[in-house]
Amino acid sequence: MMKLIKLELQRINLRPYFISSAVMGIVLLVFTYFVAYVAQIEQEVQFMTYANIFRFTSAIGIMLFGILSATMYAKLVIAEYSGKRVALLFSYPISRKKIFTAKVLIVSFIVLTSMLLCMSISILVFAATESIAPIVSDTMTNNLFMKTLRMTFESSVAIIAIGLLSMGIGFLKRSVSITLISAFVLSGIYGNAAVSASANPAISLPVVGISLVIILLVLLTLSNKINYMEVE
Repeated sequence: MMKLIKLELQRINLRPYFISSAVMGIVLLVFTYFVAYVAQIEQEVQFMTYANIFRFTSAIGIMLFGILSATMYAKLVIAEYSGKRVALLFSYPISRKKIFTAKVLIVSFIVLTSMLLCMSISILVFAATESIAPIVSDTMTNNLFMKTLRMTFESSVAIIAIGLLSMGIGFLKRSVSITLISAFVLSGIYGNAAVSASANPAISLPVVGISLVIILLVLLTLSNKINYMEVE
């Protein structure tokens, strides 16, 4: 599997996705400060805590990287399995499921690594400046650290679910545009769920559970469908 992943990585141009991730990281950092400043100016109580500021940053991160995930799947999976390249893919002396799994692992690893780096840098830079010249009249505690870790895990699951479910819908319709439209809709749903979880943490558990089931079902459905596909 690792050899197959290396071969795929050599063939793929990842530069546009790395640039997009860097831009998204800047957006997340700017948004974090924006929420903090607006909260103080407008005296928005719900935004005047670090937990809620990080939760809203997480929601934006889910939307941005969920769309990035769907875009990569559209390019690396749907476009290839619905174009002329599918005949070449099926001619490889390798299991079709392994090729598909390799593509999923590549996208998931790149998107999750980018998201974790961008969110971590955004939160750490904000926390560092808050220790010097605080904007928010709140205190950073160990409990906040644990909440942030849990929030990051929830965001990771949401991003994978958005990408895979969008890919599943787009794959069935053989349409890149439907994949991206689905990603925008799902990103909005998951983003709202992330914000709602700040007011009611009990919401996050069923959302994560349902998302994990969705991820498993999409992977099984698509891998089986690809395994029995015929070249058109």
